[in-house]
Amino acid sequence: MASDLPAHPGPDHPMLGAQLRLASEAVHAAIYARLHDAGHPDLRPTHFALLVFPGPHHTRPVELAARVGLRKQALNPLLNELEQMGYLQRVPDDRDRRGRILQLTTRGMALMATLRAILDDLEQHLTDRVGAADIDTFYRVLNELGAVTAHARLARAATDPVAARNRVDRPARAAHAP
Repeated sequence: MASDLPAHPGPDHPMLGAQLRLASEAVHAAIYARLHDAGHPDLRPTHFALLVFPGPHHTRPVELAARVGLRKQALNPLLNELEQMGYLQRVPDDRDRRGRILQLTTRGMALMATLRAILDDLEQHLTDRVGAADIDTFYRVLNELGAVTAHARLARAATDPVAARNRVDRPARAAHAP
């Protein structure tokens, strides 16, 4: 009976989610190491959640929290650290006297420019390795995956109040421009 069970109950190869996670982890590790070498050794991987596209610049903290899937209480310590390190500042919101807007400092803008250069370089290396046509196909597939999963998430939220309450809408990535 026990011998009738497979040696491993899961898939026999990394499936879509695992492949995406492994690729994401490799990209993040490369970015982290290169940012460290480029003069940003104070950043930790937890800070990267706040720097994902389109970044925190000119965003209210509550909007950033929703975008990155954090509660404001979890976001504030990270914002405090980025502010203490000189990457961003909170400035009064002209539209709401009680509100604050996140604004990148000169150091924060330099960080984002370095991050963009690193990402451009990583993407160019991948393009050189697999070809521009495969990169374009890859982006189309990623966009389709995003659309399919967003549709499934919305359908589930329509019938599941917990899913509706926990839904975080994230902007779709623009199609790759060669």
